[in-house]
Amino acid sequence: MGRPKNGANGSQKIGGWVLVTGASAGIGRELARAFASRRYDLVLAARTETAIEALARNLVETHAVRVKTLPVDLSLPGAPQAMAEALTGAGVEVGVLVNNAGVLDEGPFAAGSLDAQLNLLQVNVVALTALTRLFLPAMTSRGEGRILNVASIAAFMPIPQLAVYAASKAFVLSLTEAVGEEVRGTGVTATALCPGLTDTAMMRGSSLAQPVPATMMMSPKDVAEAGCAACLRGEAICVPGLANKLITGGAPLVPKALVRAIGGAMNGGGWERLAGALQGLAGKSGRPKG
Repeated sequence: MGRPKNGANGSQKIGGWVLVTGASAGIGRELARAFASRRYDLVLAARTETAIEALARNLVETHAVRVKTLPVDLSLPGAPQAMAEALTGAGVEVGVLVNNAGVLDEGPFAAGSLDAQLNLLQVNVVALTALTRLFLPAMTSRGEGRILNVASIAAFMPIPQLAVYAASKAFVLSLTEAVGEEVRGTGVTATALCPGLTDTAMMRGSSLAQPVPATMMMSPKDVAEAGCAACLRGEAICVPGLANKLITGGAPLVPKALVRAIGGAMNGGGWERLAGALQGLAGKSGRPKG
């Protein structure tokens, strides 16, 4: 591999392709656009082939980058290994791995579908872990690479009605931080992107998000831009949005019982009160509200 080129923002460009899972919609689609705007070649992976094919054509036309598509269902055991084998066979060297694919399951844990809960863990935890393990060794051998794992602010607290989802994101955050420390100094970094409530189809389809005020929602584009930039800079954790920073920044400093209560309030119609409290904190701190 040749010397890394300079990126559009003047920083050193990571060699190889950017692999984005869950690239067909939402944050994943915007992450693909963010990397393409920085002149990275892309592999788009998702279940919906028509969606990633359409996105691929758009990125090629708009940014003049190379784009490959890889239809895959990460809920199937062995899918990550099949992806790695297919890309190796095609001569694709992954320089940036973006583990964005994820699913949401909500409702009381004991009354939920076990199949749905296990499917969530397969996608959010098992597939993400496998892909990270499969592509990391080659990155460290080359002496450069980036891993961007999409977690959530749910990773910082237990959330009733989202028990398995929040637990899966806590795993993603912990794994990413641990791996990041293990590869420190190798030229490879791992970043956990922890967005809050984001205006995606998955969130719009959630009954728990219905009472959420607009001030608490971020756009997928803003989340993706923040995550892409943080990944390329090699930051360990990226929490986009001031309100989300206030939530996650305070969680480790308060008693666990209170953290659990906050998680419960978020699912009990307490969003307006939470938004007002966060705006008050932002005003007292003298920082812009947002």
